[in-house]
Amino acid sequence: MEKKILVPTNFSKHAWNALIYGLAIYRKEACTFYILNAFGSANFLGDNLSILKDEENDPEKLATHGLDKLMKGLSFRKENPKHNFETIAHDGSLTEGVQEAVDTHGIDLILLGAIGDSAAVNVAYDNAISRIIDKVENCPILVVPESIQLIDEPEREIVFPTNFRSPYKLRELSALIDLSSYLNASVRVLYINVDNKKMTEEQEAQKENLAGLLSDIEFSFHNLTKTSVTTGVHLFIESRESDLLALYKRKQGFFSKLFSKAVIEEVDFNTKVPILILKEMS
Repeated sequence: MEKKILVPTNFSKHAWNALIYGLAIYRKEACTFYILNAFGSANFLGDNLSILKDEENDPEKLATHGLDKLMKGLSFRKENPKHNFETIAHDGSLTEGVQEAVDTHGIDLILLGAIGDSAAVNVAYDNAISRIIDKVENCPILVVPESIQLIDEPEREIVFPTNFRSPYKLRELSALIDLSSYLNASVRVLYINVDNKKMTEEQEAQKENLAGLLSDIEFSFHNLTKTSVTTGVHLFIESRESDLLALYKRKQGFFSKLFSKAVIEEVDFNTKVPILILKEMS
């Protein structure tokens, strides 16, 4: 089945890198990439004004010009004839444009480029990535640091922290399962036992349920004790040189704290690997 990928762009290097990363992920798959510029948003041109310097000072024309230029650049890339590209010039805010595209086109994954060499995820930081993660519903999001490139590796791994306290739906994990398959990556399910207590029967049941949902891919369970969630995740990724972090955003529950401005000091992920945000589906 064809995948539908949304890539918001402000014509910056980090937005372009997210698109190239997506092309590499789906290098063997049939995909339509929707490239969106929200010209009603502040700073919708990013830092790259030179490509548009001769245009009239009209936001819609500037957006169209930029998207046309980007499409010309993509026309030289011949990695996969099953890749199709469409552009969207949205007259409105970025979050509104992203949600409209998700709803209209049935988007499977949103690709966001982060500035620099790390992907910071916490809505206490007022930026475009945090707003999209917080506001956009029913679609997973992959945040890609600007310095990250997808190179050929024999083995990769995705770290997926969980406390085994709530059930998952298969469609909520579909992006994780897809990435595991496309990247030839094992999923390392990480349980951080902060209080060093035995898991409850309910947690054991949820662990068994998760194992069933991940049964079609390679995965393993791992435990850490006597550490905070944030520290434990960072240490696990660094010690194993993991390739990607997956976080599940429930509307309520522990990891929802990550997306609350009130607890910035408690949960804050700033990693040098891409971060996949899985959403609770309504």
